[in-house]
Amino acid sequence: MKKFFRNVVFMVAVLVLVACGAKKAENEAGNNEVDIKIKGGTYVVPRDESSDSKYLALKLEIKNKSNQKLNISEGDVTLYDSEGEKISAVNVYDSSDKFKTLGYESLSKDKSLSRYTVFEVDPEEEYELHYSPKFIDSLAKDRKEIEIKVKPSKYTDQTAEIVDVAKEYVNKVFLSGDASGDATNVASTSSDKSVTLLAKKDKKKSKDDEKGGSDKFVLGGELEKDRAAFVKKFGTEFADNFSYYKPSDAELRTFIEAYTKVNAKRAKVSYSIKEFLPESATIYVRPETIGLENIRTYDLVSKFANEHRAEYSDYKDAYSAAEKYILEQAPSQFDSIPLVTSKYMNNEGYELKLVKKNKKWVVDTTDSNYDSLVRIFSGNI
Repeated sequence: MKKFFRNVVFMVAVLVLVACGAKKAENEAGNNEVDIKIKGGTYVVPRDESSDSKYLALKLEIKNKSNQKLNISEGDVTLYDSEGEKISAVNVYDSSDKFKTLGYESLSKDKSLSRYTVFEVDPEEEYELHYSPKFIDSLAKDRKEIEIKVKPSKYTDQTAEIVDVAKEYVNKVFLSGDASGDATNVASTSSDKSVTLLAKKDKKKSKDDEKGGSDKFVLGGELEKDRAAFVKKFGTEFADNFSYYKPSDAELRTFIEAYTKVNAKRAKVSYSIKEFLPESATIYVRPETIGLENIRTYDLVSKFANEHRAEYSDYKDAYSAAEKYILEQAPSQFDSIPLVTSKYMNNEGYELKLVKKNKKWVVDTTDSNYDSLVRIFSGNI
């Protein structure tokens, strides 16, 4: 009986090892000079590429097994679809240099490198990754072309989630923090890398779980600090519109709180992706907000001052009272004031740049486009 159980345990161990070996063979292969392994894959959105396509970035690990230095180039790695059609890698440029793609590489013996290579794919198709060096060298006669099966469907497409991160930032910093109106639900209708924000999260999550799970996209950064900076900038710019009355900090806070609360319900904000990489992203944000450009006009101030001139001994006091009246009455008009957008904004919108830090996505508030977003969410004053 003991011998029987030992045999059973032995056979189970063998089967486990065989299963592990089969799994290993699915994502790696080699020849007499290199071993290549697909360490992972992620969908990206390269800038200036087709908005109707899907781009899969495969992270490759290449190890030099030969006894001499190897020269490797981007063109050595290609993809073939099920009909044998060759697909060349897409050139993706990352200004931060964190997304490193396979280029011209010199690899010493017994050394490895890890690089991304990006291909336009159909997520429901199956492909073969081929490694076939173009350089003629002493190993060419003995070289065997490397082939690895690639199934894009095994990798979760999370590109839409970065837009949810951008939307969350806009709501918490520029709006009321708990937006429940159009600003929450409007998605980009642009054909340029547009994404839908109304996807059913539970259904998507279940699909992600079937594929082995995915990284959760989390908004990071100092949101309270960014919100305070926005309110301060808003208050300073708005107060500069008054010539006679000087609003107090409390009055400005009350005004801004009322404005952002109504703006959260009425504003129309669309989002689309300009670029998305594993460590950085640029999202187009196109807002239409409650306009404040004409909230305090000379005609309105003059009309009130003239109507109430008898109540004041000095015309400056009358104009000061007029401006204070407009400040107090403006919130009651927020529901009817037309929405505006900046005439200086591109059709796609302003760029909101994000970078990944400590597994969280952080908005770059130093970018010049950020000031433009502050202005438009402050009523374009």
